[in-house]
Amino acid sequence: MKRWIVISLLLTILFSIPVFAGSSASATVTVSWKVLPFQSLTILGGEGNGTSVTSHFELGTPTPAEIAAGFIEEDGALTLVAASNIPWTVKVHAVEANMGESYDGTYVKPLSDFLIRANGGEFTPISQLDQTLASGTRGAYQLTIDYKVLLDPEFKPGDYGITLVYTITGE
Repeated sequence: MKRWIVISLLLTILFSIPVFAGSSASATVTVSWKVLPFQSLTILGGEGNGTSVTSHFELGTPTPAEIAAGFIEEDGALTLVAASNIPWTVKVHAVEANMGESYDGTYVKPLSDFLIRANGGEFTPISQLDQTLASGTRGAYQLTIDYKVLLDPEFKPGDYGITLVYTITGE
């Protein structure tokens, strides 16, 4: 009987502990934040990083084959890396109004003779106004930039070049 009283007493204490411990509480915490749009444009293997980068291209002396073809083409002239956490567009424009003039000053190379494309797309003439070069979704993308310079019959040797400004924007 003594044993029975001890077991009953222990069971009563054991099952009454939660009653004396009090009620438990729980809480739900919600954490939120806003991810701001971010874009970056980098010239691979070169200087420049940000939402806008600048590159200068000097036109060399055309070979007889290039003169016969009527153009100079430089595939892979530049590689850009566009990175963004939102859909993006890379635009390009020329700083100068023309590509320069001949050594004797009698010929001005028009800006419209400079063509550009990204990733093997269609060549388009450059201007001083922003024009879309490429666009994409979130992520990082390499853009291989090709240049093509048209050579007309009036072409004369000179100091020709062009400064291009590439800019990435969010859509």
